[in-house]
Order: sequence, then C-alpha cells, then structure tokens
Amino acid sequence: MTKAKKKAGRPKGSKNRKGKESELARSKRSDLHWFAKTYLDMDLYPWQVDVLKELNYKESRVALKAANGSGKTSMVAAIAVLWHVISFPDSLVVCTAGVYRQVESALWPTLKRYVQQLTQGEGFEVTQSGLRFINGARAIGFSASDPHKAEGWHRQGESNNLLFIVDEAKGIHDDEIFHAVERCQPSRLLIMSSPGAAAGFFYEAFTKQRQRWETFTVTAYDCPHLTKDWIAEQIATYGESSPLIRSMIYGEFMDDSDDGVVLMLKDLEKCLKEPPERRDGMKCAFVDFAAGGDECVFALREGNEVTVMECWKDRDTNKSIGRLLQLFDIHGVVGDEVYGDEGGLGLPMCDALMEAGFDIHRVNFGGKPYDPRYTNRGAEIWHQAARAIERREVRLFDDGLLHQQMVTRRSDVGRSGKLGVEPKDRMKTRGLASPDRADAVLGCIACGGGIGGSWEYYESISRPSIEELYDEAEAIADSMSVPPGMEVGW
Repeated sequence: MTKAKKKAGRPKGSKNRKGKESELARSKRSDLHWFAKTYLDMDLYPWQVDVLKELNYKESRVALKAANGSGKTSMVAAIAVLWHVISFPDSLVVCTAGVYRQVESALWPTLKRYVQQLTQGEGFEVTQSGLRFINGARAIGFSASDPHKAEGWHRQGESNNLLFIVDEAKGIHDDEIFHAVERCQPSRLLIMSSPGAAAGFFYEAFTKQRQRWETFTVTAYDCPHLTKDWIAEQIATYGESSPLIRSMIYGEFMDDSDDGVVLMLKDLEKCLKEPPERRDGMKCAFVDFAAGGDECVFALREGNEVTVMECWKDRDTNKSIGRLLQLFDIHGVVGDEVYGDEGGLGLPMCDALMEAGFDIHRVNFGGKPYDPRYTNRGAEIWHQAARAIERREVRLFDDGLLHQQMVTRRSDVGRSGKLGVEPKDRMKTRGLASPDRADAVLGCIACGGGIGGSWEYYESISRPSIEELYDEAEAIADSMSVPPGMEVGW
C-alpha cells in the first residue's frame, strides 16, 4: 500500500490537459480511504472508512453485507471506482449487479456527480454505463445475467490492475457468474449487498469461505442518516423476529430453517392469554374455498375480533355456495365486506357468488403483493396477520386446529431476499394438511382495512413501492456532500 507522505491538494479545473493529468495523478499519494475527504471533501462513517481501507490493498477480497439504505453504492463503490481510474493509468474497473438498475440508475449517476464535483468534468468522459479518464484508465458497467459477460476481463496498465465490483450480490442467482469473475483474477474484488437468503456464493463468503474474504457487516444503527424513528417503524411493521427485519435492519441473512415459522407459538399463546380490549369496527369476512378432502372455511372479523369460523367439507360446490349465502345473511355481511381466494376452485365459486348477487373481493394468493418485499399476496397476508397477532392487536377465535395450522407453517426465503411462505405441497411432505382455517382467519385479519393497516387505502392511491422508497432515500443521501444525518444527534 502506498502511504501518503504529504496531503495532496484537491484537483482544480484546467484547460491544460497534460497539466490536468499531472495534477490528478497526485491522488496516487492518497490511500483509498482518504480519497473522499481529500478530493471530494466528504466525511465518511467509520464502517465506510474501514471497508475502503481494506480495499486499498492489492489482491484484496472484500465482502460487505449492509442494511438497506446504508449508502454502500454511493459511499463505497463510487468512491472506489474514481480512486482506481485516477490512481492507475490504463487500468480497468468492471462493475456489475444482481439488478442492473443498480448500475444504471444508482452507481453511474453518482459517478457523474462526483466527476463534476472533482474536476468540473474535465479529463473525464462519462456515458450511460462507461467512464474513461485521460490517463487511459476506464470503468464499465454491465448486467450480471450471463456468466460469459463476466469473463474475458484482465488486469491492465503498467500497474497490472483490475478492480471488480459486484453490487446487490444477493440478486445474482447463478453462482457461475461469481466463478467467472474470480477467473478474471482481479487485483481487487468487492462483492456487496443487503443480505438475502442463507444460500449461494455471497452467503458462503461469510460462512464456509470466510477465510478467503475480509468481511464486513453493517446494521442500520451504524448509519446515522437512518433515524431511530424510521428503524422503529420498520420493526413495528414487520416484527422484531421477521427475516425481513433481520436483513434490512441488522444486516443478517434470512434464515428459512426448521424454526423459521411465520408465527411463533409463544407469540400466539401470549395473544390468546392477554388479548387486547375489544374494539368495534367494520366487518370483514374471508372465504377459503374448497371441495372434497379440504375444508371450505368462512371466517368473520368484526372490529379487532374474529367472531365466527365455520368449516365444512362437501364435494358438491353448489351446496357450499348455498351455505355461504346463508352465512352471509345470518351475519349480515354484504359482498363488499367479503374476500375470497380465487385460486383454483375459488374462481368458479367466486363467479357463482357473483351470479347470486354477491360480487366479493377476489384475492389471488399467488398474485402480486402490495409490498414487493413479499413473494406473493398470500405470503403478504400471512406475514402481516402474524405481525398483528405478535403485537396482540387482534382477538382470536378459539380453535385448536386453527392454532396448530397458524404456528406450523414456515417462512420461505428466495435467493432474491423476498419473503414467502412454505408451499402447501412441501407442508404435505411433512405430514401437514392444507392450512385452510389459517388461510381464512389470517385473511380476514389482513384484508378489509386490516388489523394495523389499511390495504384498501393503499389500493386506492398511487404510491411508490418499498424499493422505490429506498431508492429515493439513497438518492437524497447521495445528493449531500456528507452522509445525511451525521450532524443530527441520536
């Protein structure tokens, strides 16, 4: 590592290209972890300094997992790219990401802004996914969709340097892409991401391959611009024990092991023993349709209390439709207060109810969720209702089989980090029947305004996704010369 003998002056704009190159070449005297302060006048967080300090060494292998919105792209990757192209003539930086918009919409706009701040743009040529400096060094970005695209890059220049950066590494599902990157033998390699599932190359860099990497874990509490109020709001929304919170706040991999159930028994028992006070409110019914061996279930919530659960088995769907119409009449619910799973057999039964004058809300358990952090709408309903029970916001129906179904279904985490629920065919291999009662009861808790949240309100307005909110938060952070919130006391 080259030590700085004297603090170099910040590069100034100049019409003399040769003088410009000479002036910027002085950055060789500055180690990477000082680059942001020396040339961009930025004060980094301690963890950002530590990561850049480790990446300063040639032949370094650095793995970083960080909470959402930490600023890893703008305050680590972008700074490393600029330092490398300025410090090593004719060298190469290659950047890719599990989601290409991370390169195109996050990294490269940040590089353009820093270049303008550094030299008023002189000496640099920046395109949509490319950057070149007058010393011959360049940086390129590409999508990590094909292992062949990651091959063929080599160390370049007299310094024999190649920096490879893999952002949002959890989104790269093909481990062969990582192996292709390693075959390029980069002089410095940085892989980073918010954590996803406990599987794959990125996960193994922190576990069984850890001896090959310098690893860093960053929590939301390490980033002062992520306020305590924001952190508390996320925990209240998703639950302290939720795999999402373990990832987005604590920087931990999502574990879908045997103990990773959607609703823990201790939380269910506490809600049953210490139920909240009854609150009046709107009615919401949910129907889990079935015929033959599975149960058809009608569940009704009034305010914050599940007051009715009717279950039956009947191969004759017409009889089930007749029974449902009777239940609607007995309990005084109208079509706008009823929700039902339209998957499979549910579709013709929803049609039959509509022909009978009850046009109910159709819910596709396998369809798109409102919150993109879930794999589908069914997973969203299960996890949202489970969090309401965990917070003791709902009075539950007393039924042993219902309770057993609630606490035996496991969370399921994809490689992309989205949170789902255990598929029913996998539950059957464990000797568990279809959780029809839990589907209906959790459905009436989460739908129709929901306990602790109004989904129909979200349906009625145009709102940004959670991912877009994070992008906006990082864009705000990136637009500031110092990490936002640094001056705000905790």
